[in-house]
Amino acid sequence: MSRQPIIGYALASGGARGSGITGAMKVLEQAGIRPSVIAGTSIGSLVGAAHATGLSVERVEQEWLETDVGRVLRGFLPSNPRAGLSSGNELRKYLVELLGERSIEDLEIPYAALACDVDTGEAVTLTSGSLPDAVRASCAIPGVFHPVRWSERILVDGGLVEPLPVRTCRELGAEYVIAIDICPRPHPTTTQVRDLWSRIGEQMRSLSEQSWVPASLGDLLARLGEESENHVRPLPGVYSVLNQSIAILQQELLRQKMVLHPPDVVIRPDVRMSIMGYFQAAEGITAGEAAAEAALPEILEKLGHP
Repeated sequence: MSRQPIIGYALASGGARGSGITGAMKVLEQAGIRPSVIAGTSIGSLVGAAHATGLSVERVEQEWLETDVGRVLRGFLPSNPRAGLSSGNELRKYLVELLGERSIEDLEIPYAALACDVDTGEAVTLTSGSLPDAVRASCAIPGVFHPVRWSERILVDGGLVEPLPVRTCRELGAEYVIAIDICPRPHPTTTQVRDLWSRIGEQMRSLSEQSWVPASLGDLLARLGEESENHVRPLPGVYSVLNQSIAILQQELLRQKMVLHPPDVVIRPDVRMSIMGYFQAAEGITAGEAAAEAALPEILEKLGHP
């Protein structure tokens, strides 16, 4: 009987999309697939840490579903704006409640959190020391949370340099890497507005053809309908442009990283969420389940599962 390869999970950054990771892990576990090593970046580091401490997927799923406005606001509670909107102290308190005040090296599953050295731009792999602090550093979104002091380094969100830590997963000993990618993707910024003008144009043309509409008014409505149909696409707002720019940069970085360090399989939940997605966890979990179910036949075949 051939030996099953050492399975590793590489868990991506992606903020509120992290619920998709939990949905995917739930399906994999139900199929009898469990990781021997875990590497995570940003929200992926948090979900991965919860699993590495022995919390069940069901418990992590419940944490997502119970996320409310109060919890999110506490996590992003403004404090000293000099180094970031929030000190991250409330986030750390939550991490201690969830994970316990323990060290990474004491975990049963080899685990790594990825952060970024803000002085050098290097990816920093955290495989020892305080687990809550490591996750807190990996999740330290620049400008939102204060950076984290780690020995002589100052660390911020690992998604800046290592959005999907496949390389680290291999370094931990993984022979078969399952990557769960929830990184944001570029998408049309003003689709809904274009659709609105198209619908307005259709309604105006329809009215112009009604027998009870005077001819002069009908001609006017027809012309307005044509103008609406040919309406120039409006420019997206500054928030949309900034978000789109970040998504483009991260996708290009991810593409290059995947060429250098390809996983054995990639699960990509179809989740498109802003920070408000923390209140839409059920949708993210469902998307993760669907993506994992689609990838499951390939995974089971490669691992030799029945």
